[in-house]
Amino acid sequence: MISLKNKKNPKILTREWDEIAALREEQISSGKDHSANFVLAPAIIEELPKVYYLVDIGCGTGWLTSRASLYSKKTVGIDPSSESVSLAKVRHSRSSITYLADSVEHYSRRRLRPIFDAAISNMAASSSPDLDAFFVASRKILREKGLFIVTIPHPCFWPLYWGYASHPKFRYDKCIAVESEFKIRRQSTQMLTTHFHHPLHRYLSSLISAGFAVEKLRELTGRGFNFPRFMLIVCRAT
Repeated sequence: MISLKNKKNPKILTREWDEIAALREEQISSGKDHSANFVLAPAIIEELPKVYYLVDIGCGTGWLTSRASLYSKKTVGIDPSSESVSLAKVRHSRSSITYLADSVEHYSRRRLRPIFDAAISNMAASSSPDLDAFFVASRKILREKGLFIVTIPHPCFWPLYWGYASHPKFRYDKCIAVESEFKIRRQSTQMLTTHFHHPLHRYLSSLISAGFAVEKLRELTGRGFNFPRFMLIVCRAT
C-alpha cells in the first residue's frame, strides 16, 4: 500500500531504516539486490578518483563505503540509522574507515572547516526530509573543488516503477513523501520505508544553490524495467 504525504517526521524516518537495516545488509551481501551491486555501486566507483579523505553520506550498512574506501587514505561513513552503522562496523570495517551514527546536517554543524576531498551519496538525498539542508550540509564539509557523486531515484520513471504515478495525490512537479512497503526487483517486503519524490529541476536547483557545479548526468537502468530507474549526478564544490 502506498501513501503520499506532505511531510514526515525525521525521527520516524530514522526508525524505519533502523528496522530494515539487517534486511538491507542481507539483500546486498547475498547479491539479491542487483541494482545496488551491479548498477549503482559501479557507476559511483567509475567516477571516483583517488583521494585522501572521502565521506560516504548516508552510508547505510557500509557496503559501499568499504568498496569506495579503496580509493582513499581515510574514509568516513555517516548515517542517521544507528542500527545500520552498527552493522557497518561489524560487516564492513577497515582500519581506514570511521563510521558515525549521525545526519550530515548535524555532522556539518560540528565541523569548523571543510575537510573532505570527495563525497559519495547513494540514494540518500531522496530519503532526506529537507533536500536543501541535505545539500547545503554536504557542501559545507567538502573542500573547494571537492567532488560530489550522488545517485537518486530517476524522478521521471521511479513513480512508474514503484506504482504511484497514477496516485490521485501525485504531481510530478511537486515534492512529496512516499510511504510504501520496501521492495527490490527480486524481493517484496512488508516493511515500511519512506522516500521523497522531487522533480529533476528541484534536485539540480538545490545543488546549484548549495554551491555545486553540475558536471555530469547519467541515467542508469538495471534489470527488470524498460526505462531508467536511477540517475547519477557528478558535481564539483565551487
